[in-house]
Amino acid sequence: MKKKLLCTGGVLAVLVGGLSVGCSSDALKRCVPEKSAQISSTDLEGSYRGSGDADGAHIRLKSSPGEFGGTMTVRDWPGSDFPRYGKDKKFDGSGTWQVDRTADSGKYPMVRLSFEDPDALTTVSTVDMLSIGVDAKRSVLYDEADPDTCPAFRLQRN
Repeated sequence: MKKKLLCTGGVLAVLVGGLSVGCSSDALKRCVPEKSAQISSTDLEGSYRGSGDADGAHIRLKSSPGEFGGTMTVRDWPGSDFPRYGKDKKFDGSGTWQVDRTADSGKYPMVRLSFEDPDALTTVSTVDMLSIGVDAKRSVLYDEADPDTCPAFRLQRN
């Protein structure tokens, strides 16, 4: 009974405060799918819609044959690498993306975004590196600022 009450309290904490609590449900243990070491650019191709700090943001990834990436367009993208505090600084743009498998990304690949006209950005820095989470049901791109908390900046494939 005590364990059941603790788990119920954990569910409430997740729903109310956005905390990541580990009870018996996989959905509560991870707010995004597990990272994948095996991902291709065609696996990531598609449209994604933001939630949390990415609310309103959209990104469309189109792969280029024979490359580990392709072209991208963004709408309502944050003009700051701290989207929670720069919600009024958004922009629309385009550029390229690639699956980054360098040492900087650790053992898991990441998506690196390169905007065509960086001078048009409202600030010098924006979210341009995204972690990749995939499972059988969904693909999620997210900014993993702190691996111990649920990412606030998330984009899920439409």
